[in-house]
Amino acid sequence: MDRRLRHIALLRCFDAAARHQSYSLAAQELSITQAAVSQQIRNLEESLKVKLFVRESRAMRLTKQGKILANAVSKAFEELSLGFDRIQVEPQAGVLTVTASPSFCSRWLVPRLWKLSALYPDIQVRAVASAQYEDVRHSDIDVAIRQGEMQDKNVHQEVLIQDPVFPVCSPKVYQEQKLDHPEKINQCWLVEAIGAGRWGFSWKDWFNLAGVPLDPQGNNWMEVTTWEMGINAVLSGHGIFLTSGCMAQDLIESGALIKPFEIQIEPGLKFSLLFDEESPRVARINVFTEWLKTELQA
Repeated sequence: MDRRLRHIALLRCFDAAARHQSYSLAAQELSITQAAVSQQIRNLEESLKVKLFVRESRAMRLTKQGKILANAVSKAFEELSLGFDRIQVEPQAGVLTVTASPSFCSRWLVPRLWKLSALYPDIQVRAVASAQYEDVRHSDIDVAIRQGEMQDKNVHQEVLIQDPVFPVCSPKVYQEQKLDHPEKINQCWLVEAIGAGRWGFSWKDWFNLAGVPLDPQGNNWMEVTTWEMGINAVLSGHGIFLTSGCMAQDLIESGALIKPFEIQIEPGLKFSLLFDEESPRVARINVFTEWLKTELQA
């Protein structure tokens, strides 16, 4: 082991002085005297044979070598704190950070979080909308909800739901187009999520399932980057969009959107749940995931 690591107590004093640029403020933080701080810094400088601080008026400024050491010590203490956090189990109460795709976050998760708060007021959920999968083992993310299945064998992963995909439109479009047969969708302005074909959720897939030839010349098309954008497009009273139940069920129940046909692509859109089983916030995670599954089943 590097013999210089025996100075860990001196490094704690040095870290406080470097952050405050003041021996007196460092002394207040450490509950020791200013003279003790000065002596510990002097001992560290003599041991390392470098000058770490220079006095400028009433402030203590880091030298070039002092800045290098301060940066290294700060990172080392942060790593130690993270290590302590990972081995100490936190209570159920506290903050839980959950990430999901922008559409799932805004269309399904956030509108229902009040139910969790009513049941568990001591748990505060921080919802983060992100299109990317964050590593739940090496970030501040506790739970990730992602479309499809992720290739991460180091964390707990399970399929939350497989949600059928089907067309939705506004009552205005339903009435104007007299959508009493799947063939009439060929007369509509079609809205599709970019990449839906990769998952088997394209209009071509739905028309094949319905046994109706797709007329690419007779349709107007629009592609959107998220499921939410597609829903917003048809809510305006134009077009018809392929979406999943969890993204649109509340709007169908309220009458804002109509599901004109029972033909749907199954098993449909798959969402996976991921979290670190060794997380110090596992008690909080378990409460959230059980609530989440109950809500999705409902």
